[in-house]
Amino acid sequence: MSLQEQYIFWRLTSYFLIEEGYRLIHLHEKKQELWLDNPAQKKRPVIRIQMKELSWSSVVERDIEQVMRVCEDLRKQMGRLKLPLVNMYITPFKPVGDTSEWFDKPLHSENEKISLNNILIDAENAEEQLKQLETELGIPAETFQVPTGIDESTVTSERSVVINYITAKVSDEQVQARKEKPYVTYVLLAIQIAVFLIMTFTGGTSNNTFNLVRWGAKFNPLIFAGEWWRFITPMFIHIGLLHLLMNSVVLYIIGPMAEKLYGKWRYALIYVLSGITGVVASFAFNINVAAGASTAIFGIFGALLYLVVLKPHIYARSLGISIAGLVVVNLVVDLFSQGIDLAGHIGGLVGGFLIAGALSMPHQYFHWRRILYGASAVVLTVFFLWFGFDKGKHPYDPQNANAVAGAFIQNEDYKTAQKILHQLQVSGSADALTFTNLAVIATIQGNEVKAADFAREAIAQESFNPHAHFLLARSYEVQGDLEQALKEATIAVEQQDTETYVQYKQYLEGKIQTR
Repeated sequence: MSLQEQYIFWRLTSYFLIEEGYRLIHLHEKKQELWLDNPAQKKRPVIRIQMKELSWSSVVERDIEQVMRVCEDLRKQMGRLKLPLVNMYITPFKPVGDTSEWFDKPLHSENEKISLNNILIDAENAEEQLKQLETELGIPAETFQVPTGIDESTVTSERSVVINYITAKVSDEQVQARKEKPYVTYVLLAIQIAVFLIMTFTGGTSNNTFNLVRWGAKFNPLIFAGEWWRFITPMFIHIGLLHLLMNSVVLYIIGPMAEKLYGKWRYALIYVLSGITGVVASFAFNINVAAGASTAIFGIFGALLYLVVLKPHIYARSLGISIAGLVVVNLVVDLFSQGIDLAGHIGGLVGGFLIAGALSMPHQYFHWRRILYGASAVVLTVFFLWFGFDKGKHPYDPQNANAVAGAFIQNEDYKTAQKILHQLQVSGSADALTFTNLAVIATIQGNEVKAADFAREAIAQESFNPHAHFLLARSYEVQGDLEQALKEATIAVEQQDTETYVQYKQYLEGKIQTR
């Protein structure tokens, strides 16, 4: 290639890189070929520039066919619905043969997703062709003037401008990457630790279900009762120090990687939204109290796996094997461990994958596939919400809910206890213990009529119920029916002769005798 062709090659490249902010996506100096893309101005076409001797028209035809195939792969990698390409050939002379069908009009792929504008710049007509290029691409006039008397130093200088610019750009990006700290990950870790410490000093987390539920753990009866915020808070609560340490270590390992790849706000959204989808899945399939950052962490796993699907040529080997291994190991552990919320973990994993697909990576072109991912995440979440709330309309095992309600009664939070117990009634799940707890609350609140009704219902469901008989006896006493009170107190003592019941029976007997 002559010095003129080399100068034009590097001059075009320097203009698009420096003046228009294009980025280099491929450079092959031996083939004298490069590809440029402009993520900041998505309306601008992708540009391919090549210095090549086009001796025959058949050479042009074969090269354009190859370019079409490369463009289709590039379009898929970019996630673009359509891809315009300006394909520039810098050659010392025109190819022999009829090339009008390649250069006189834009070409389109069979699926109409690739539009290809081929431009020929040959030594004889370079000035005129460069002016035409300026007009077609809206570039200021006389930008690509070819100087007279081009020598080796002129070409070297223009090439150095390009190489130095690319080198400086890469260096700046590396410096910036080293400067950026995973602050979102640090904030999430800090929140988890702070919440754990507060909960530890206000009752603990390991064996204190009341404290877990009070601080926002997932608890279906209260979600049924309208506490929707429990879809968010569980991801910041942990059940014991070991639970906190395990989740914090995993988040510390994978969080910075995901934060760097997706950017801070995307990463934060993926973490929170996938955590919610995990809690929703747990709500639909797991009636027990649940908490932990695992739903959100599995969401980050899902987001990293999405990268393997989006760009397998980049991430399949470096990221895919390690993340897939971590997911498989964690799910296997879930299957063979007690007390693990498998539904929440799978819900977070799938949610993270779909949400990452909807948000995509920074600087990616819009693709309708992103809407499909987002719609899938919404549909699945809505379906599981419907499924979970529908389950709340039908009878379920009340044992766990009764225990939690009892803990709230012991801690004098009667309003929350009533919410739980009322939901058991609405769903038809209330049993003898449910009505006994309701009788306790009514007694404490001084509503003896309701207390008696609840106690009778408890006894009707389970005749061996000493506490219900005791509560019914107290209700009769307050209402002035001492004989009925003594009768119920006697039954309570016969069923369970605790000191409280015995003393109360003796008290009633004495009261009747002195009446």
